[in-house]
Amino acid sequence: MIRNREGLTDHGNEGAREAALDIATAAIEAVHPSRTVPEAVERAGSTLWVGDRSFDLAGVEDLYVIAAGKGSAAVATALLAVLGDRVTEGVIAEKRGQVPDTDGLRVLGAGHPLPDETSLEAGQAIADIAGRAGPDDLVIACITGGASAQCVRPAAGLSLADLRETTDLLLGAGLPIEAVNAVRKHLSAVKGGRLARQVAPAALATLVVVDEVAGEPWGPTVGDGTTFADALAVLDRHGLAEAVPDAVRAHLEAGASGERPETPRPGDLAAMDALERATVVLADAVDACEAARDRAAELGYESTILSSSIEGESREVARVFGAVAAEIEAHGRPVGPPCALVSGGETTVTVTGEAGSGGPNQEFGLALALDIVDAPDVTALALGTDGTDGPTDIAGALVDCSTVERMRAAGLTPRECLDRHDSSTALDAAGDAIYTGPTGTNVMDLRLLVVET
Repeated sequence: MIRNREGLTDHGNEGAREAALDIATAAIEAVHPSRTVPEAVERAGSTLWVGDRSFDLAGVEDLYVIAAGKGSAAVATALLAVLGDRVTEGVIAEKRGQVPDTDGLRVLGAGHPLPDETSLEAGQAIADIAGRAGPDDLVIACITGGASAQCVRPAAGLSLADLRETTDLLLGAGLPIEAVNAVRKHLSAVKGGRLARQVAPAALATLVVVDEVAGEPWGPTVGDGTTFADALAVLDRHGLAEAVPDAVRAHLEAGASGERPETPRPGDLAAMDALERATVVLADAVDACEAARDRAAELGYESTILSSSIEGESREVARVFGAVAAEIEAHGRPVGPPCALVSGGETTVTVTGEAGSGGPNQEFGLALALDIVDAPDVTALALGTDGTDGPTDIAGALVDCSTVERMRAAGLTPRECLDRHDSSTALDAAGDAIYTGPTGTNVMDLRLLVVET
């Protein structure tokens, strides 16, 4: 999985670096669709089991597969291995640059983190399938993180440009993904369960790889617990109400006053015959963290999970991890060395002014590297489990006490790089940027803190 493993382990704490990459690889493999889909979807003759729900394929006329998000093609590919030639038609919206060949399905490489024209095309193609599905058909939706950008249909009166500008503002403000999605769902004709209503009266099964801290199923075929008023509150709370396009603010205000239909509640969909007959979570951050913990234990480390749902500003979270490392070295708690501490969740970066290249995991790594320059036994890894971090092709960072020295030897000032959010430049110069390419899954971020004796 680690494309530049040799370059990451020929300097610094070589043994700990090898161990951290081994642990991270085990975590990714544990949540890959090639493993999780066969555990969730089985076919026995004409009976298809999706979780604990069964579908009689003998009574199904057309079977459609729709997929959206980073790693959704891997989910669809694993699903095809179960379904064989039973699939009538399908569409996959993947991140541009991560589009694999998938026999029998149309694959579109769409924008991320900002939607683009292909995202719009993908949204229309998926909506077309939903509209064609009839009472004797079955639709299986494969949803992973990134779907919100890669499959879009603006609500009436809104444009792609409106969605792009709003998304850019939300992401730049460093909002938690749940807050970002509360807004995006109410600007869409398909998100927040709206697609499920369009699939009716066909039967529907949804496979979800969860990439939100809440840990709940989500996506265009799953009911929504937020409202137009919640979306407006997000904008007000973060000072964005006047910054978003006028059409966006007007649309949300109209919805909050009852002039637009709300996204369907989970109970609304459950009450509709044939909808949400099966919703299965294939994997989430807990699964990845537990696999990392178990692999660390196999390697001889005292291992524990700090939390699978850490949020916050990347550099501030890094300071906490630096303090934890110091506590381990000084007092042997919460566990004594040699140890490996695991965490999941999703940190954010608030961008002010001109910014360089980077992402939340890289910024975490750079900030932590500055904190552990005098800690020779500490090694840390931060990784976007989908293989990309922010708008870069770097997956994350692997740092230790030697990282900052190598940055300085390359003529950089690490603190200045951190201040201008240019972590990619600094990590690349130090040889500590992790490259994986597309991993085929997406369960937020993975962070490891390895402390040797």
